[in-house]
Amino acid sequence: MKRAGWKIGIMTLLLATTVACGNNANKPEQVTGNTATEQPSPAATKAPVSDSKIEVDETKAAELIAQFNNQVPSSTVTISVAIAELLNELGIETAGVPTTKNKLPEAFVNLPRIGSSHQPDLEQIAKLQPGVILGPSSIKDSLDKSFKPANLPTAYLPADSLDELKLSTVVLGRVYGKEDKANEVLQKLSEQEAEAVKLSEGKDAPSVMVLFGSAESLMFMNDSTFVGSLAKKLGAKNVLSEVLKKEDAYVPLDMESIVTANPDIILLVAHGDPSAVTKQLEDDVKKNGAWEKLNAFKNGKLIALDYSLYGVASLVNAPNAYQDMAKILYN
Repeated sequence: MKRAGWKIGIMTLLLATTVACGNNANKPEQVTGNTATEQPSPAATKAPVSDSKIEVDETKAAELIAQFNNQVPSSTVTISVAIAELLNELGIETAGVPTTKNKLPEAFVNLPRIGSSHQPDLEQIAKLQPGVILGPSSIKDSLDKSFKPANLPTAYLPADSLDELKLSTVVLGRVYGKEDKANEVLQKLSEQEAEAVKLSEGKDAPSVMVLFGSAESLMFMNDSTFVGSLAKKLGAKNVLSEVLKKEDAYVPLDMESIVTANPDIILLVAHGDPSAVTKQLEDDVKKNGAWEKLNAFKNGKLIALDYSLYGVASLVNAPNAYQDMAKILYN
């Protein structure tokens, strides 16, 4: 990951000093009860999402909640677009959000930007004196290289697949005393999922290959990614796991694997110009003499997905993405 290079030593020292002072001055009180003025303790709030069909791994949920040390953060910023959406859905007050070209919730448009997950703006974060910085678990090691030297309070939540977003919604609900709202959000999503799944009932499930990247570099995506999890829920068989027997979320692309897997449909999540990425992939397949062997190409099923809908894991976009994905897979 790239890091801001100029004056990094001075910035880190400034950040450590500023945040340390801020944390001492605004240290959140330990949560001890559930009165009108106190938030419920995360450790004491263990009830599952009882009114919805959502099930979560309670052991994993407890591990994630433990990051907050049984306290409601005094202020919250996030370096993740997906987590920013969750905070907005739950009505959690937020002090800073990521710098991104992706659409953020309307309520967050005028909030301070704290850099991207690949390049956090340490100086801006220092000014906000956050009680916690929420980041995605998938890049925890990378972000810690920036945040740990400054002794910043961080917590990491899974945010790649739809199931991970559901788990993080439950965790945030318990930590911030927003369980009722989390139940409401997840119940509504459960109902929308059920409606989408009906679109695949009684139909033959296709095999799919999901690709992500640019014309210069593409990777396979597994079921543990946002697009992969949507396709799986709708009954599609991801060839990366079922044929190629790969378990990693992202696997480098190679043409031999495409030929071996021979998917019915290839779904492409492209950075930049999707037509350029599609053309590059088609050219590479033709060069390798595999065009006529592949079902996806023979049937015109190389499909570039709408990046605004599928480019970032999103609980908000999931209902529309389900409807769109069902049409792609079964029409």
